Amino acid sequence: MRGWRTLALNLATGLAVIAAEMAGFLAGVDWAAALGPREALWLVVAVNLANIALRHLTRGPAGWCGSKNPQEGGR
Repeated sequence: MRGWRTLALNLATGLAVIAAEMAGFLAGVDWAAALGPREALWLVVAVNLANIALRHLTRGPAGWCGSKNPQEGGR
């Protein structure tokens, strides 16, 4: 496919702009006021527990790093 570098650069630039806008929007939200302090606390706890569970349940490396063979565990 010709022009794939141009396509990749434009896609990366577009995604960076979208990510920056989303980060700015989400940073401006007072989550404790929007959800209440107790619910905001439990939301953070739930996200952290989900990350810990996923880390222990998955064996392969992240998609962008490590070994090509998931059986090796990327280590």
